[in-house]
Amino acid sequence: MKYVKIGFILVYAMSISLFASGGHWEFGSHYSYWTVNFAGQLIEDNIITQIDDYDASKGDFNFKSNGNNYGLEIRYFPGGKDGSFSLGVSIERNNFKAKMKGGYNETYNGYPGTVTGDGTMDLRPHSINLSLRWELWPSARIHPYFGLGFGFGKMDGEFKLDVVKTVYYPGNTSVITETDTLTLEEAMDDLKNEGDEFPFNFFPIIHVNFGLRVEVLSNLYILGEAAFYDGIVFRGGIAVRL
Repeated sequence: MKYVKIGFILVYAMSISLFASGGHWEFGSHYSYWTVNFAGQLIEDNIITQIDDYDASKGDFNFKSNGNNYGLEIRYFPGGKDGSFSLGVSIERNNFKAKMKGGYNETYNGYPGTVTGDGTMDLRPHSINLSLRWELWPSARIHPYFGLGFGFGKMDGEFKLDVVKTVYYPGNTSVITETDTLTLEEAMDDLKNEGDEFPFNFFPIIHVNFGLRVEVLSNLYILGEAAFYDGIVFRGGIAVRL
């Protein structure tokens, strides 16, 4: 990941050097909330089955995911205050969270039983992103914009699952509680050993956004947007232009 970050910085520096002087720098921060999280679904489809103590294929298994993101960004407008195009680099803290719950019936040596599971997933693929953005009618105090970008994050996270196994013997009920924990890296290693390797060894970030930009004071802006950011997100931000 060190080399990926260096590559982003070099691409950004070379891009700026192509433009003549007279541009404007802008610094901002933003916060997003996922309403639909495709990244969590990708992890569920490929990783969850690596938790040994719970066989979700045998019964009901609910998976609900959400998340948030916040970041700091530096952006350059080569055309100056009224320029429509800008290039930005941001440091992003991404958080994908999920709750897993379900159960199924099982038989133990001919005796009926049940297995229930209650777990959590916490992923933190923090990343550095590169983004391109175009302002529509940039000289207007209130105007729309659209953009696209990409980034790479480290595979970082863990799973925890509490499993309760209940066996109904004649005149007696046995209850066994087990806790299973697994890091994302361990789950990926298990997949690789089983010949079913995860499609990436990094966490890919894809970003397409449409938003509205308002100049509330001279060179002070607020932004609101809907975007695809490894899922559907709503984002708000603030920016200062130098």
